[in-house]
Amino acid sequence: MLRGLYTAGSAMMANGRRIDVVSNNLANVDTVGFKKDEVLLENFETVLIQKRNGTNPVMTHSRVGFKATSNGDQHLLEAPQAYFKLEGKTEQSYSHSVLIRPDAEGYLSTFYQDGNGNIYPGKGNRILGQEGYIQVGDQPVTFDDKGNVLVNGSLVDNILHVPSQNTIGALGYGVRIERTETIFEQGQLERTDYAYDLAIDGDGFFEINSPIGTLFTRDGRFKIDEYGILNTAEGFEVVGLNGPIEVVGDTVQINRFGEVIVDGQTVDKISVRNITNSYDLEKFGGGYYRFEEGKEIAEAELEASIRQGYIEKSNASNLIEMMTLMELYRNYESNQRMVTAYDQTLDKAVNQIGRL
Repeated sequence: MLRGLYTAGSAMMANGRRIDVVSNNLANVDTVGFKKDEVLLENFETVLIQKRNGTNPVMTHSRVGFKATSNGDQHLLEAPQAYFKLEGKTEQSYSHSVLIRPDAEGYLSTFYQDGNGNIYPGKGNRILGQEGYIQVGDQPVTFDDKGNVLVNGSLVDNILHVPSQNTIGALGYGVRIERTETIFEQGQLERTDYAYDLAIDGDGFFEINSPIGTLFTRDGRFKIDEYGILNTAEGFEVVGLNGPIEVVGDTVQINRFGEVIVDGQTVDKISVRNITNSYDLEKFGGGYYRFEEGKEIAEAELEASIRQGYIEKSNASNLIEMMTLMELYRNYESNQRMVTAYDQTLDKAVNQIGRL
C-alpha cells in the first residue's frame, strides 16, 4: 500500500518542478532570443512482481513474440511476453521494449536523444544478456526470432529474459527528475530595420567576450559603445575573427555571412559558432549560455545566415505553454487526491483497526 503512496508522491514532486519550468517559459514568451526549457523525467527501476506457487505456463524463447526493427546502429526491440533486463541506478530494471545502440565502449545500451536531436554520450543503461553486458564493438549487429544477438553472423549472447512460472508482471516505483533541458529550436524572426539588430537564421550562437569568460547568445540586439566597439545590450564585446569588432564610419552593413562592412570596406567578421553539443550548455541569465564546468565546445560547419535588421523572438508559445500548465495542474491535483486517500486509509488502519 505504501508503494502507491510513494508513487503518487514522486509524481507530485516531478509535476511541481515541471510547473515551475513551464511558468518560467510562459513569463518569457516576449523575451528576445529566449529558449524554452523542458523537464526530463525518468522512471525508477521496474521490478518483477512474483506470486507464491505460481502456475503460469512455462514460456520458451520461441513463444515470446520477439521483434527487432533496425535503423542504422539503432535497434527497437519488442517482446510482449518476455523482458529485457537493464542496469539501473540502484538495481536492475525490466521492460517489454527497448531502443538500443552500441555505446562508446561497444556495449549494447539504451540512449537518450534530447529535444534538439542530439544523442547524449554516456547516457543510458546497458542491456544484460545471459552472460552479462553484451559487447558487440563496432561490427554490424542482427537479431534472430529467438532474441539471439549476432555479430557478423556469430552468436554473442541472448538478450531475452523469459519470466518464470511465478512472475505476475512488472511494477514501477514512480518517476524522478533526470534533468532540465533547453530546447534550442529557432524562434520567429521579427523585422526591426535597426542596423545593429542581428538574427541567426539557422543553428548557431553569437560568441561573446565577458568579464567571466566566453558566453554564447541568440539575442542579437547589439549596440556601439563610445569607443566604436560592437557590444551586447549589457556591454559585453561581440567577438569577431580578429577580436573585438570596431565599427567607425557612416554606413554599416552586415551581410549573410556575418561580414561587417563599414563605408564599403570589410573590417571584420562576426564569430558565430554552430555548437553541436548544446546539451552541455547551461543558462547564465540575460539570454546567455556558457559551458558546464569541464565541458568543451564541439562544433560543425556553420550553415546559417545572418539577418541584419531582425531579432529572434522567443520559441515559447503562449498557447502551448498555457495548455501544458493547465494539464500539469490537473495531474498534480489527481496525485494529491491519491495521496489524501492513502493517508485516510493509513489513518483508519492505525487509529481504528488498531483498537480492535
